Amino acid sequence: MNLRPKRRPVPMIPIVSLIDIMVILLIFFVATTTFKKDKTQMKIKLPESKSLGGSASAADTRVAISIDEKQNIFLDGKPVELEKMAAAIGALKQKDPGVKLELQADTTAALGVLVKVYDALREAGYNISDMPTRIQRAAP
Repeated sequence: MNLRPKRRPVPMIPIVSLIDIMVILLIFFVATTTFKKDKTQMKIKLPESKSLGGSASAADTRVAISIDEKQNIFLDGKPVELEKMAAAIGALKQKDPGVKLELQADTTAALGVLVKVYDALREAGYNISDMPTRIQRAAP
């Protein structure tokens, strides 16, 4: 009769293969985070404060391009034909090179008219992304 307990073998953990897996995961995470690009969905121009050092000048006032519910186009309150829109905007830009525009369109304005106005703006040398747009509700 053998009263001595049997020695159990000490379990061995294969640490070398765990280190290999950890290094591969580290390389994967480093590589994937460097390929991430910041994508902005919209451009936002933040408001400026008069009391915090920003001063409003005459160039900050905007000239409105308005489209009413009958698809009539107005540049600074004056009616303009769609075919002469680019020439009128170009003349306005020559008169005051720092002039800024904004588009005010009625909710019932046709998309085709808006696209033609944008084409006229590009033809006159304006960047569409710098021009704010306001949609107006139709009068009841």
